[in-house]
Parts: sequence; structure tokens; C-alpha cells
Amino acid sequence: MRVAKTLNNSLILCLDKQGKEVILMGKGIGFQLKKGDLVPADKIQKIFKLDSLSDALKKDYIKLFEDASDDLIICVKRIIDYANSKFDFKLNKSLFFTLVDHLKYAIERSQKGIVFQNRLLIEIQKYYPKEFAVGCYAIELINKKMNVQLPEEEAGNIAFHIVNAQSEQTNMEETMLSVRALKDILTMLSYLFPEKQIDKDSMLYLRFVTHLQFFIARMIKKEELPEKDDFLLASVKQRFPKDYRAAVKIKEYVQEEMDASVNQDELLYLTLHISRVY
Repeated sequence: MRVAKTLNNSLILCLDKQGKEVILMGKGIGFQLKKGDLVPADKIQKIFKLDSLSDALKKDYIKLFEDASDDLIICVKRIIDYANSKFDFKLNKSLFFTLVDHLKYAIERSQKGIVFQNRLLIEIQKYYPKEFAVGCYAIELINKKMNVQLPEEEAGNIAFHIVNAQSEQTNMEETMLSVRALKDILTMLSYLFPEKQIDKDSMLYLRFVTHLQFFIARMIKKEELPEKDDFLLASVKQRFPKDYRAAVKIKEYVQEEMDASVNQDELLYLTLHISRVY
């Protein structure tokens, strides 16, 4: 492949054999290379294809990399490598772009003394501990490598990007809505069952939280479990009336906040999980 444009020492824009634009990444790959030069294959560490992007988004990505420092590019690669090797995440390729974009402006804000509070920080730590661990690694690396002081809130923000990058279908807004809904539902249940001391490290509780995460994801995407005979729900409703009323409260919350319908089977599983935990 030949150089179309040098973006910085670590990234160059090239044309592949089909004449499509790609970004090549490698340590010092852009050093002393000029337009039209052949790129040594042993210098290429990663290839980012741009053919799936709109022309406008392609220009934004190229401009982003032109403005990003070599240190930031190296840090983001190390963060993603760490996430993949430590936790074996299946991260989509857009994470590299979104993390560079996010961290570039986070560093600029930090240098100006501007800090945005992450109101979901505790929930992220609790329900996405692996992703938060990547966020902590990231701010420690960036603070050391780039001589800045990113706050702990940024570990939570980076964790959001890691959560989001594990699905091709979700976006950042959906991820934030999911975490907020999880927090609201668990807070609601603590008010509905004030007498219960819950062991939040128990398998039952963790299984319930996992069920809620998948339930919320279905509600956001307007997907439902296939509805079956409601005879079992009637039986469970009679046997666990308080738990059923709690499930109905969750249903009302979801209808109001997500404009989603909750069918009988969803109510059944919510009631059963609540009865086991609370």
C-alpha cells in the first residue's frame, strides 16, 4: 500500500489494492514517509478500514487522528490491548476511534481544570467491574504517559465505552440509559422491601442483576420474550402477591421511561427473581 497522507508518526492514510481508503497504524510508521511512498509491511500493526463510513464521518475520523498526539494514539492501543488480553472482551473496531475522540477532549478539559461529574460512577463500579478496571488502568496509564490528572470519573466514562463496544447494535445513549434504569429499579426494590438485608455478593443477587440487565436491554430495543400460557403467572401472582406488585411497579417504570410494553412472561420472570432474592 502507498501513502495517501501522513496523519502523524503512528498513523497514515493509504489506498488499498481496491483503491479504498484505510488507516494504517504502527510505531513510527509515518516517520519520513511521503505521499506515494510504499509502506513497509513490517511496520503495519493495525489496519482500520473506512469503506463502511459515510464521507462526512470519514473526514471527521481523519481530522481527529491528525489532531491527536502520538502519545494518545499509543495509550489507546495499549488500553484496548489490555482490555482484550485481561478480560477477553469481544470489542468492535469503532472503539479505537471513539476512545481517541473521548480522551482527547477529556485531557483538554483536565488541563483547563474542568471536571464533569459522573453520577453513575458507583453503579458502573458495581455492575461493570471488569470494564471499570479497564477504565482505572486507562487513567493511570494516561496520567503517567501524558503528565495529566484525569479524575476517577473518567474511569467510569471509559468503562461506558468498553460496555458499549461489546455490542454492534448498542450506542452510548442506550448504555447510559441501561445503567440508569438498573440503578432506578434496584433503588425502587430497596424501598419496596425495606426490611430485607440483601447479600449483594450472593449468586442469587448477581443472577437477578444479570436478568435485569438483559430485561432492560430487551425493553430498550422493544423486544419481548415470546408470550405463553398465563396460567403459571396467575399461580405465582397468588402465591407471591407482594413480589408480583413489585414486578408491576417495574413494568410501570419501563412503560413510562422507555415507552416499552412488558408482557406476561416478562412479569412472571421478574416476579420469580424478586421472590428468590427479596
